[in-house]
Amino acid sequence: MSRHSSRFVIYAERILTPNITRLAKGDDMRKIEEFLDKDIVIENGNIVDIRQHKNSDIKARLVTPGFFDAHTHIPFAGSRAKEFYMHARGKTYMEILQAGGGIHYTSNFVKSSAENELVDISKHYITQFTRHGVVGLECKSGYGLDAESELKQLRVIKNLKNSLPNKIASTFLGLHAKPKDKEREEYILEMTELLREIAQKELADFVDVFCDKGVYLPEEVKDFLKSAKSYGFGIRLHADEIENVGAAVFGARIGAKSVDHVLKVTKEDISELAKSETMVTLMPSTSFYLGESFAPARDIIDAGIAVALGSDFNPGSSPIFMPSFVMHLAIRFLKMEPEEVLTAYTLNSAYLLGFKSGVIKPGYPADLIMWSTREFLDIPYMWQENFVSHVFIDGRMVV
Repeated sequence: MSRHSSRFVIYAERILTPNITRLAKGDDMRKIEEFLDKDIVIENGNIVDIRQHKNSDIKARLVTPGFFDAHTHIPFAGSRAKEFYMHARGKTYMEILQAGGGIHYTSNFVKSSAENELVDISKHYITQFTRHGVVGLECKSGYGLDAESELKQLRVIKNLKNSLPNKIASTFLGLHAKPKDKEREEYILEMTELLREIAQKELADFVDVFCDKGVYLPEEVKDFLKSAKSYGFGIRLHADEIENVGAAVFGARIGAKSVDHVLKVTKEDISELAKSETMVTLMPSTSFYLGESFAPARDIIDAGIAVALGSDFNPGSSPIFMPSFVMHLAIRFLKMEPEEVLTAYTLNSAYLLGFKSGVIKPGYPADLIMWSTREFLDIPYMWQENFVSHVFIDGRMVV
């Protein structure tokens, strides 16, 4: 089989896929369809048939939809290995940030890096994601902390969109931290004024804000987000990760596409979220890495809220790109069922990022992972072993 065949057939001993094509909430997240001994017929990048096996070009033990990582902080540069040690010895995320580390430390690397250097570093990381089954992901600015550097990051993401096969959504996270050399109101105004240029140059799909204690509070960013919505950007929030400041509920009330992290949400917050169309993006790798509590995923899903999964891949609080480990943590500590994990990492994350994908059905893109094991639970169980044998994006073999 050619890497770029317009028509080919995958024989799958077993197929697992979400069996609905809309956003999956609550109980629907456990609705997985299983096929045995089937051929997936692919033509011009799309699935055209799932038939009883008769002949094929390639064989897989298990096939699932490709993963979509709903939340990463690519592009960035530099290491924060020393902060790993500081966290392990009791320093908190906010203590490190307020001492000039954290986001500020990475910002210095990003400011001093050439655009092509950031592109090369990002391509390296995205290649690692792809080797582990990630066909699509979100990339964010946020390590610029001034107009010029934020735009530089967004141009890097646009370059990645144009040069990689992966399906990439771009997010402007100008309000990630307060720059040390500017007043809060002055910087919020600067980022608000930047929205027009970002919209005109089509540099972002979403706008995000780190809405938490010590960063930006809901009242401070309300006008900024209203302006972002007026330009047509989808809204996302880093919400209630450090402390509960009402960010998740605020996100639901302003029509955010997703509120992310939500480690400190209450049952009352969850009830409010359940009345909205706002999704929740969970990243247990951040809780693991920082030694923090885990989000109340069971309460969130059982309330009928749609959940997506992501890695939060970044140099300080989650330098983890392996979906298998994120899934391990989701099953072990978020108490998610394996079926929910598969739906969250495929259908729901694809939906959040704006891509028609995440299921294995005729009429959908051939965004697929072929695995060397038939047992899906092997993947989070032996998370350090990469069971991925092949990855296809739009029918193109990329791994």
